[in-house]
Amino acid sequence: MKILDVAEFFSSRGGGVRSYLEELVRQGSRRGHEVVVVAPGPRDEVVPLEQGRIVRVAGPPMPYDPTYHALLRLGAVRAIIRREAPDVLQASAPYAAALVVAAERRVPLRTFVYHSDQISTYAAPLLDRLRPRAVARALEGALFAWPRALSRRFDATIAPGAFIAEQLKSHGCERVHRVTFGLRRDSFHPSRADAALRRTLLGRLADDPSAALLLVACRLAVEKRVALVIDAARELASRRPVALAVLGDGPERARLERRAADLPQVTFIGFTKDRAEYAAMLASADVFVHGGAAETFGFVLGEALCSGLPLVVPAAGAAVDFVHPGAAEAYPPRASAAEVAAAIERVLARPRGERAAAARAAGERYPSSDEHFDALFALYADLLGRGRAAEGGEGPPRDA
Repeated sequence: MKILDVAEFFSSRGGGVRSYLEELVRQGSRRGHEVVVVAPGPRDEVVPLEQGRIVRVAGPPMPYDPTYHALLRLGAVRAIIRREAPDVLQASAPYAAALVVAAERRVPLRTFVYHSDQISTYAAPLLDRLRPRAVARALEGALFAWPRALSRRFDATIAPGAFIAEQLKSHGCERVHRVTFGLRRDSFHPSRADAALRRTLLGRLADDPSAALLLVACRLAVEKRVALVIDAARELASRRPVALAVLGDGPERARLERRAADLPQVTFIGFTKDRAEYAAMLASADVFVHGGAAETFGFVLGEALCSGLPLVVPAAGAAVDFVHPGAAEAYPPRASAAEVAAAIERVLARPRGERAAAARAAGERYPSSDEHFDALFALYADLLGRGRAAEGGEGPPRDA
């Protein structure tokens, strides 16, 4: 089959959405499918990738993070879709991409793949304080009017995990299919730990056997709440030797560096495209501390578990899907720094070997990348087959 994806949030630096879509192209190529990804970029260009390609459509840089570009030339996107004539047309963002894809009714199968945060996620802190609760629930339901409307215009909505699937269904979204995203488990393992790298990141604490290495890895943007992690590290450092390593880059980096300047030991590593180096960092730390409360899946959380690295995460968003006994600790969605520090201490109180084994075992519970794409392509083949078998139909049956 031929699959064309229209994306919006495709950073020139990297990130979860870009990594997933590039893997979609590779996995499709290995199975004899042709996959084309259309995404905004700094210039018009076509980048071959195995048997598929990434087609960039020039757009202006986003003001907050200029590594992202706006998808404004919708006419150009429509022309690409009609020229490529895919069997499956999928949208990877709920805004311009979704509108373009939903309007292409001549395509046999149109799907929406959830990568983006729900709008309701950002309103949640306000809604939690609103009384009476019935009004808050009504407003939350209203915020799902757009996802509900989108689901009616697509033949299938693909949810990346249990949390998003249940959330969409509970708010009346139609034809929701849970196809849990997969992890490249063979790339992440406790055996990839690097003692020299660990000493480097521990810095002045390297000779202290009681020192703990905390790791953050994400885009340094407001919604990732890295400031909360820094404050928790400061709280913890008043009681025990702690080093913090921050892997990633983004528009908040300078502010976060200033905020962390008084920590006993902190390293801002920046962004790396070296997968081996990234895997070594995960396997060499003691605790992975995550601030983001709005994840739709959280590849980095699964990769940390596969590396034997236990998690401290908020009890919100898809991060909750990664909380397993002995492998992770959750803190309240709007926790204080002291509450996050307490969750870190609960992890560190367990023997290192025990918590690493529990984390690895938890990581093994998730599908591999191969298994995810096997399931996704099988679903598409099934929906296409059912649609073509329906006499006089306009595509796949409209039941969930």
